[in-house]
Amino acid sequence: MYSRLIVFVSILMIFCCYAEAATVRETSGIWAIENDQLSVVVHPSSGMITVRDKIAHFDWQQSSTITGGTVGSEKKFRRARQILNGITFETDLGDNNGKPNTVDMTMTLADKGRDLIFTIEMADNQTKVGPMPFVDPFVLDTESGALAIADYSDGHLYPLSLQPFPVQDVAGGRLDMPWLGICDVKHGFGYAMILDTSDDAFVRFAGHKVDGIEYRSPQVIWMPRLGKFGNPRKITYHFVSKGGYVALAKAYREYAKKNGLLVTLEEKAKRNPNVRRLFGAPDVWGNPSLDFVKEAQFAGIDKMLIHGKFQPEEMRTISDKGFLTSNYDNYTDVLPVKDDQVVDSSHDKVPDHVVLNADGSRKTAWLTLDKTQYMKRCPSFWLETAKKAIPNDLAKYPYLGRFIDVTTAEDLYECYDENHQLTRESKRNAGMALLSYVRSLDLVVGGEHGIWWGVPYLDYIEGMMSGGFTPWPAGHLVRPKSRKDVFAGSNSTWADYEKYSVGYRYRVPLWELVFHDCVVSTWYWGDSSDYLLDAAPEVQSRKDAYNVLYGTIPLLWANDEGSWKKDKEAFLRSYRNTCKLHEELAGKEMLYHEYLTSDLTVQRTYWSDGTEITVNFGGHYRDVRLGNRNHSLPMNGFVVKGPNIEQSLEYINGNKVTIIRKRGYQYTDISGIGITMRLGKPGHMILNIGKCETPVKIHPGNLGVNWDLTACKAWKLDKDGNRVQEVDFKYNRDTKKPEFIFLGPFTQDTVIDLEGVAPNVELWKSLF
Repeated sequence: MYSRLIVFVSILMIFCCYAEAATVRETSGIWAIENDQLSVVVHPSSGMITVRDKIAHFDWQQSSTITGGTVGSEKKFRRARQILNGITFETDLGDNNGKPNTVDMTMTLADKGRDLIFTIEMADNQTKVGPMPFVDPFVLDTESGALAIADYSDGHLYPLSLQPFPVQDVAGGRLDMPWLGICDVKHGFGYAMILDTSDDAFVRFAGHKVDGIEYRSPQVIWMPRLGKFGNPRKITYHFVSKGGYVALAKAYREYAKKNGLLVTLEEKAKRNPNVRRLFGAPDVWGNPSLDFVKEAQFAGIDKMLIHGKFQPEEMRTISDKGFLTSNYDNYTDVLPVKDDQVVDSSHDKVPDHVVLNADGSRKTAWLTLDKTQYMKRCPSFWLETAKKAIPNDLAKYPYLGRFIDVTTAEDLYECYDENHQLTRESKRNAGMALLSYVRSLDLVVGGEHGIWWGVPYLDYIEGMMSGGFTPWPAGHLVRPKSRKDVFAGSNSTWADYEKYSVGYRYRVPLWELVFHDCVVSTWYWGDSSDYLLDAAPEVQSRKDAYNVLYGTIPLLWANDEGSWKKDKEAFLRSYRNTCKLHEELAGKEMLYHEYLTSDLTVQRTYWSDGTEITVNFGGHYRDVRLGNRNHSLPMNGFVVKGPNIEQSLEYINGNKVTIIRKRGYQYTDISGIGITMRLGKPGHMILNIGKCETPVKIHPGNLGVNWDLTACKAWKLDKDGNRVQEVDFKYNRDTKKPEFIFLGPFTQDTVIDLEGVAPNVELWKSLF
């Protein structure tokens, strides 16, 4: 652990170290900008730039053999002159119908730190322009070079020479975080390209061949804003000498913090205490009923985020039990409002309030399986519609949360209707205004997928854990029956899904390294933890393992097709193995992620409270050491050691055993029978005991309280929590004060209220 902490401290020192003021000089027409860590050389005659990392001893160069990009020699820099900490010059970036897009570009190097900043401006922002290819990419053609990117996912690390390359191009407005990184995984040096003005950016991954091998590199194309230049554009290149993708993610975290994006869950919970109901709550769809909640509570589930419409009185009862109710909402996809209808979240004036494309057509949206065509409501109308719809809904139904679909999952776009014209930036601002309004109603706010600008307003996001390579019609919630099921509208295959979505080789937790302590993440509802019960039921355990490693929650279905009805033990397993851990880690920062084995199967994460988590994704068991002993982990097995929780799924005496211990809670199946112990009100312990043919041993002292077991009574409970029968038990007679008792046998899963002499009430409460 200490070696990893030393590495992390070293990464932080990269951001904090002091440097002399940057110097600028010109020699024979060649310019140099330098501080004590970076040296930048600019050749105006060719438009080529070289950056030397003086700490890593590596020269970042542009290539003149880029394929699919632009050639550096075509960009000549004119009228270069010195400014504070850098230079400014004139250059051409692409053209508009044969007329060059001439811009003023500046390059500055920070006095301290490792930031090289580029900006472009035009004297007249209303100048019509075409796409503007920016400076050529700084290439990396080492054997262990990789691209770090949150490409509609928590994060991937793709080898730069991977064929076929999984990412062809991506709009800057659809990067989940507006940065991507290039790094040498083996040596740790690299750079993060942070798109300060990402709304109108487009990223192309150009090819660069060396000895017949093609390496990819990112190049930004600046898009016109409503056909014109519109606004200055800016990119920050942050170079790191060590730490690889983790250091790059942490660099962006610092950037996000400086720009007000890092609003933590603890801060959000201070404003709305109901946010804490998310901590350790599985995200559940498909059965909004009090009966289901009672059944779940009877089975040992004490928290859930439940979506759907309930009877109001049932909702109040569910909220009183500590659960979190939420309702679905969507302001982007609409059908025409009819004469007898009013504008609401799913109906509007079509075509008047629909986005107008540049070519004069109206923007289409959701197309259902029965061919019903929805249209895209212009974001200009989102907020005013929500202000009418949500209060009316809350007046009838006392929801504690609201799930806003689509808004944070779709790309930015423009609207050319003169009555409600919109830039991409305006569209992003409309999304922020909508989420901010929902938050102002003291609701716990959720969104589809996730995006950086939503972090200050969102409490949870559905989809960030999914990898964006779903081969079936997940959006239509049509579950695949086999691995061969595909959808005509999908470009991905089952092989892609296994490789990039749930495979261990290319996934890295970039989003969690930046925003874990700010937003609760889970899977997409069409790629839920239990979505593949028919096609690939083993994937649920893999997703549980990712939830454990990343400190995130599962998304589960309680309808007829979900695991609650079809495989309840799988539902409960996902809950136990992930949610008790999430209770402890919800507000914690993920400090570090690493691979422990050369085949990448064994991975570990480190957390700000000292927790360490190791997971084995491989197909055979692996022995790992954590704490003071070795653990033999099966496929998707894990071991967690933290100040407030310890849990493992490992081989013990040849059997797979799950053990979870935290304050006021313990689960174990070491005897072959699942047994859960939970503290209830002072003087009471709730036991969930599986079907057993012989009595099972119970150690109440494992929850941190000492009872006089000879004075205890045991009561069987029904699904409403009422006592229905007193149960006899035996206790250890080897000592005057027995440490354990024997309960059972039981012919079915049973819930027991163990009542005893209460210890100090304040001590009892402290164990929760």
